[in-house]
Amino acid sequence: MSDVEKSAYRQPVTASGLEAMEKGTLTWLDEDMYNNLNTGLLEQYLEEKNLSESFEISHWDTRKVLIGVLIGAVFSGVTAYIGLKIGLAVSAAWYVAYLLGMALQWTPSEVNIATSATTGATHASTGFIFTFPAIFLLAYSDDYKVGDGHLLSSVDTLNLAFIGIIASMFAGFLGVMYFIIFRRVWLVEDPLPMPGFEATLKMLDISSDVSSGSAEAARDSLKTVGIWTVLTMGMMFVIDYPVRWSKKLAGAPSSIADWFAMTLSGEKWGLASVYTERWIHQPSELSEGYAPYGGITTYDKGNPMSYTFLGIEISPTLFAIGWFMKFRAALLVNLGAILAWFWLIPLAVIQDVPVYDPAQGSYVNITTLGPTVQWQAFGSIVRTVAIGAILGGGFLGLIKMAPTFVGIFGDIATAFTGEQGDEYVEGKGWYEWPLYHIPIFMGLSFIAITLIFVVGGYPAVPSIIFSIVLLSTTFLLGAIAVRVMGETGIEPVSGTSFIVLLMLLMIFLNLDLGLSKEESVLMALVGTTVFGSAISMSGTVVGDYKNSLYIGNRPYHISKGNIMGVVPGAILGAGVAIFLSKLLADGTIELLAPQANAFAYFTTILAEGQGNWSALLLGMALGAFAEWATGMGTSFGLGMYLPTPATFPMLIGGAYRSWWEERRLKPVVESVRKKEGGAAAEKKSAQMLLFTFMIAAGALTGEAFYGVEAAILAVLDGTGIADNSWWPIARISGFILINFTLGATVYALFRSAGILGPSGGGKSPPSNPITKNPSPARTGVMDAELAD
Repeated sequence: MSDVEKSAYRQPVTASGLEAMEKGTLTWLDEDMYNNLNTGLLEQYLEEKNLSESFEISHWDTRKVLIGVLIGAVFSGVTAYIGLKIGLAVSAAWYVAYLLGMALQWTPSEVNIATSATTGATHASTGFIFTFPAIFLLAYSDDYKVGDGHLLSSVDTLNLAFIGIIASMFAGFLGVMYFIIFRRVWLVEDPLPMPGFEATLKMLDISSDVSSGSAEAARDSLKTVGIWTVLTMGMMFVIDYPVRWSKKLAGAPSSIADWFAMTLSGEKWGLASVYTERWIHQPSELSEGYAPYGGITTYDKGNPMSYTFLGIEISPTLFAIGWFMKFRAALLVNLGAILAWFWLIPLAVIQDVPVYDPAQGSYVNITTLGPTVQWQAFGSIVRTVAIGAILGGGFLGLIKMAPTFVGIFGDIATAFTGEQGDEYVEGKGWYEWPLYHIPIFMGLSFIAITLIFVVGGYPAVPSIIFSIVLLSTTFLLGAIAVRVMGETGIEPVSGTSFIVLLMLLMIFLNLDLGLSKEESVLMALVGTTVFGSAISMSGTVVGDYKNSLYIGNRPYHISKGNIMGVVPGAILGAGVAIFLSKLLADGTIELLAPQANAFAYFTTILAEGQGNWSALLLGMALGAFAEWATGMGTSFGLGMYLPTPATFPMLIGGAYRSWWEERRLKPVVESVRKKEGGAAAEKKSAQMLLFTFMIAAGALTGEAFYGVEAAILAVLDGTGIADNSWWPIARISGFILINFTLGATVYALFRSAGILGPSGGGKSPPSNPITKNPSPARTGVMDAELAD
């Protein structure tokens, strides 16, 4: 049991859970399972249980998987818009797939497999959201001029799209294949907590109630999730929907919340001084009734607030992620943000450090670059330090795991010789995707991606070099990115992509490979786009593996589902992202696109030979130290990479959960323990925690649904239709109609299933092999583990 003490992730095992595992009575989705998530012993117990019993539960249904693929492909375009708008690839696709599966009375196994295809399709084009738009910004945006012109003279959109989309498909397959290796390490032996997965698991629990005929339990759960989804969407409408249309066109805040804040403000100060467009922020002087620059204090040597930016975004998603993180992980993320915004950024502004300005072709003092100097320091210096911290913490973490990797690579070598391990069960089939496919697919990907770039017009040597870089970085940097996601619930796709961009630009610009400067930049950005899609798929498949472990699904089917979603998702998602990128670059639509702008800026700096190596090395040292001290150095680096409005809500969510558990949960549980005993107390604890999980599920899905609808309407705004006087009325009418139709459709589906409306109105549910009643399951391996 000594390993448990060394782990940064494992939770203590409950007494009744340990007893149930010893007796073999603990089963999927029961209360003992929920009380022992991320304990390590539970995951090893379930892995052994699944090896023997999952073949009776986990069945492939192509029709249902194709429905999941269709939902994911459609939502991949919406995800592209949301990613460009706020910098997070948030999607409601998984929730739509879950609702449809429940309404059609699919089993949890079928829902999980189908939605693995949904998430695969949604995230197959992530690189096109974060990296690819930088190409258009460098070619057409006036914000990225180099001297009198642009770094890129023009963009052959069709050619780059062909190369990027086809290569991203192979890279996506590769990302899924690689993380077959890490499933046992980070989900079974030392399980990553993956904050937020509990909400998804609870949705699978509800589908279990639906498919097994437990209508009352399903009705209660759906009611809780539904109420909080509606409340969240209502709150998002108040703080985000543009009801003051003329002001919106003029560039001022426009929601009900902003109107209220501006009404309660004077000429220079008031409520709008601390609240602007979803942000509660540090005090800012008003101009024309609202805070310009989103509440960011403009530079004034005598104003200490102009040396930093402190704020909190009103985001149910971020608060929910913090709740799932708990206080310790949320604090470690915020330590990085605190170091950045309370020390590094103020220090850079105070010292007026010189930074390279591509437009002038020389170094200038940072205070001359514009009114929001602190954000110039954040984008040009601190994000480089943060990337180094993610890299330093991640690499040290991988080095610490070297003995485990040696054993894994030994298993792969054995599998490649033709021997079969635990992934194949004699007489039943594949439990896990065969390991010997990994080196085979590495070879196929190397050849295919090289040929794609050659056919696209690039020389053979740099194409071969890129393929080698992709094969190595998808494994190493992908492992770092997935570990960060496992610790924090957020995968730093763009943070690790910067490393790949840096490597490619260094190689292509400094070696004589037959590439011009413009070709080097284009190939590096397209290559980084491909890498981003690869590691996004890695994070997606690991998240799906996490849920499958707790419901008895075979990892083989999860891998297969993700792979099926890649092709349509890459095509549709990339197509929408490219369309939006062109509109963004020529100024037709206004999107924040934080990653795309950061990539464009860094590419310009690196192409001009002005990379900040000292900042990168400083970050690597900080990340390595944080990893040595806490075991979560990558989380610390992510905190430095994000602005405070994104990290502080997580800290509040984590702190509130700690307060709630100590002041609300613990007294109730202890009271039950004294009156009814330990078993009853642990049952009450699970029930109270599950209720919070359902609230969080509603918060996550409510914001995602609102984001999808807002994305559709915002795209219409950018087409010129918004210039018509009748558009504001038509817009809000459409918004109401969409939500009324959505609500009516969900109600009709669940009423037909007998879950909502008059009881007994639905059809009889199919047999559900997953039950919450104890069933014997025992293995010799588990006996030895528990005895130890």
